[in-house]
Amino acid sequence: MLQLTGQWYDGTGSERTEVRLQLDNHGLLSIYGRDSGELLHSVNQQQVEVSSRLANSPRYLNLPDGQSVETLDNDQVDQWIELFRPGRFTGLLHRLESHLGFVLVTLVLVIGVVWGTAQFGVPAASHAVARALPAELLDRASEETLLMMDQHWLQPSKLDPERQQQLQSHFAKTINAHHDLRIKVDFRDCGKMGANAFALPNGQIIFTDAIVRLAEHDDELLAILAHEIGHVEHRHSMRRLVQNSLYVFLLSMITGDISGTAEIVLGLPLVFAELAYSRSYETEADHYALEFLQEHDIAPHRFSDLMLRMEATRKEKQAKNKPDRVKDEEEQQSWSRYLSTHPLTEERIKAFQSANN
Repeated sequence: MLQLTGQWYDGTGSERTEVRLQLDNHGLLSIYGRDSGELLHSVNQQQVEVSSRLANSPRYLNLPDGQSVETLDNDQVDQWIELFRPGRFTGLLHRLESHLGFVLVTLVLVIGVVWGTAQFGVPAASHAVARALPAELLDRASEETLLMMDQHWLQPSKLDPERQQQLQSHFAKTINAHHDLRIKVDFRDCGKMGANAFALPNGQIIFTDAIVRLAEHDDELLAILAHEIGHVEHRHSMRRLVQNSLYVFLLSMITGDISGTAEIVLGLPLVFAELAYSRSYETEADHYALEFLQEHDIAPHRFSDLMLRMEATRKEKQAKNKPDRVKDEEEQQSWSRYLSTHPLTEERIKAFQSANN
């Protein structure tokens, strides 16, 4: 006969009673008051649901009619199950978690799986999902993004209409060559963004007035256009959005906290607006632009020339910042993080310069 102690809840309230449990050889579980010795309840052990063992935490014996017993006599509960419920691998979890080697191996495996999923699985999945998204969704995302940016940061272009038309004519052949991507070029004025260009998921590409003024040759802007077309071709903005969302869901699965899911859904426009692509995305778009320039006999240095000029302008503005203008400097840094779509690195510039040789 097995015996164990615990606290009995009769299912009618939160009051608990200190009890002693006896399990006879026929599988009858009897519950007695620990002090009074009075028989409080009895039930066949097959009607009892036993919680799994986790270290030495309390076990719960759930009885019919909402009754339950909480006990710390884990070893006795394990003996009971081994006798009356063979084949259930009782205590396996406890034995495994008590084995240091198994814990270390499991930890390494879990870290490896999580790392592999984050490093390879999520990017691969985001690429597949982004490719499968319908054009209607791309249009909706792009319209909402541009509307938000027009309301808060962008202004109508101040370029002469003739200059805009001249560039549209210069871009026409390239745009027509990518008719399946639905490329469309627009111009906006944005002093804080400076010389920049960015692509929306539906193929709409925005050039700022500053980058147009900074260019010394229209082929420099054509090279930038090819780069942005590379982003559209590879659906980088949508891949980033999907990837960020998948990372949130992955983290939610690991931690069990799904509170951040709603924030992702509500913050979609901000994710689209923050177009600071990853290094790999920029490299992919650079490669696309370089191949396009070479195929159409356009000097690759047109791209690097404009980027060098953009970098020099950026450094010049930083040099003009004065210590007593901390607020303005912080604002510029914030915008740089928020809307910097092209991290100007020496490697990227050298790739186009070396292609001229």
